[in-house]
Amino acid sequence: MLRRKRERRNAVKENEMVIDTPLEKRRTPGKPRATREPPISVVITGHSKGSEDDLISFVWRKVKVRLMNISYSPASVTAVVKSQDFSRLNGLNGAAFAGDHLAIRRVDGASNVTQDYRKAKTKRSFRSVSAPSLSALATQAQRNVSKTLPQSTNETIEKLRQFLQTRYQPATKFLDLGNLQQDPLLKQMGILAEASTKSKMFPALMKVASLNFPDVISVSLSDNNLQSVTAVTTLAQTWPKLLNLSLANNRITSLSDLDPWSPKTKLPELQELVLVGNPIVTTFANRAMDYQREMVSRFPKLRLLDGNSINSEIIASQSTVPFPVYQSFFDKVETEQIVNSFLAAFFKGWDENRSALVNQLYSPNATFSISLNASNVRTNFSQKTDTKKWGAYKMKSRNLLYSQSQKESKSRLFNGHEEISNAVKSLPATAHDLSDRSQWVFDGWNLVLPSVGAAIKIVVHGQFEEPQNKRLLRSFDRTLLILPGGSTGILIINDLLVIRSFAGSLGWLPGQSSVRTSNNAMSASASKPSDIVQPRPEQAMLDTRQQIVLKIKAETGLNDYYAHMCCEQNNWDYNSALASFLELKSRNVIPAEAFS
Repeated sequence: MLRRKRERRNAVKENEMVIDTPLEKRRTPGKPRATREPPISVVITGHSKGSEDDLISFVWRKVKVRLMNISYSPASVTAVVKSQDFSRLNGLNGAAFAGDHLAIRRVDGASNVTQDYRKAKTKRSFRSVSAPSLSALATQAQRNVSKTLPQSTNETIEKLRQFLQTRYQPATKFLDLGNLQQDPLLKQMGILAEASTKSKMFPALMKVASLNFPDVISVSLSDNNLQSVTAVTTLAQTWPKLLNLSLANNRITSLSDLDPWSPKTKLPELQELVLVGNPIVTTFANRAMDYQREMVSRFPKLRLLDGNSINSEIIASQSTVPFPVYQSFFDKVETEQIVNSFLAAFFKGWDENRSALVNQLYSPNATFSISLNASNVRTNFSQKTDTKKWGAYKMKSRNLLYSQSQKESKSRLFNGHEEISNAVKSLPATAHDLSDRSQWVFDGWNLVLPSVGAAIKIVVHGQFEEPQNKRLLRSFDRTLLILPGGSTGILIINDLLVIRSFAGSLGWLPGQSSVRTSNNAMSASASKPSDIVQPRPEQAMLDTRQQIVLKIKAETGLNDYYAHMCCEQNNWDYNSALASFLELKSRNVIPAEAFS
């Protein structure tokens, strides 16, 4: 009882001390309050070939530092970072960025944001225990900038929309953004009066435009005194499928001024570009082909430059290779007959009765495996849902992405009739349409294997449908090794199936320099010799040229590209090509990469 009374008296005394004792006396001595260092202002240069968004993303990706209160211009970028982040940001000094190198320096003296921070700090009451957040300071700084505009944010957005409305032609989907400095409405708004608002005007304009005019296909940026496209780089992000663009009567002097739009992903669909009235046109005045070639390298689908059609040879060079594209290859007519007949029966059996197919066409010692390539380059043909239905293939795939161990990978190599039959029956049902030969490529040639003797190797590229998955299309590659034998006269000893997203058949369609292939629709029976299309004269000529290239390669050690160029420049005469090579080699003018 007495002990409880003593505890109550002590508790009362402690409460009285807490109430009566001043705040500063109650603090524990020796533990000073933690303070936050003010943010640091920095200036960044060497960024002019990239946009503001590119720079922000680059810094965050490399050192995980956020740039705040950014003021962007082609000459320099000013920004604010947390004091603890400055050392990491400074580590990017000299880092390569958009074809240039960044230079970062700390600004001596307090910036506007730093001053805001210190003012806020001096006004804190004794009850405040933390400095105002950096985000709050950045917001305050943004308010300071917005005070230079005579309108509220909503009013500014509405006036920008009105401005765009007066410049847009809906019938042609054309937006005229030319001579912005002289536009009466923009002058009245005062948005171009100061550098701080001028640098942010175009991104804001693009934001409003993207919301109100998403279907624009033609834009004019003429007469805007542009020295590069850095200030207007957000145009490419707003309308990535833009078809026509005018930059006439600006101050673009070199190719580097176009570099922010140079990556082929920025304006991949651009078909017409106008640069008339820029110094760069004078630079290329006597080099029209070089001028066109440089522009097409930046905008692959460009077809009109300053009103002139792009040279057909330049267009062709963007999509051709030194050797012609062959649709199919067979070493002999007899091989083609065997392969056509075999594949017709094989795919028919694969679609209708896989178990019977395995028992009939696969050797008792055959091996079968699947590899799923779910990350192949997707095209406009690819379906959005195809990646959601890979499950059945993932369970069987020997691709290292889907096989967790060597033991698991080994278990997915199926041997013999029983294992192969169980594996193929678990795959989705398919339908191979063999009627359109343009959708297929077959290669077949004879070889001799030490363990089994004469064989034929078959490589197939094509497509199939999955009827049970809403007729989902897949592309595939298949490599088969066949031997004579069995009840049908042919046995499969090895079958490798690669499944990938549907990509169409444009990759092997013949171009101007391509070689013909047999267009016979495959049937279940072998083709007759009279049905085989005989080689055309141009195929024989191409085969002869390829033989000359191979001889030059063997004799000189040149790589494919330079060997082909050597033969072409000597009119496909072997002796002349070899003599030319020896002469150039004696003068030591052949570059090292010609032999790589």
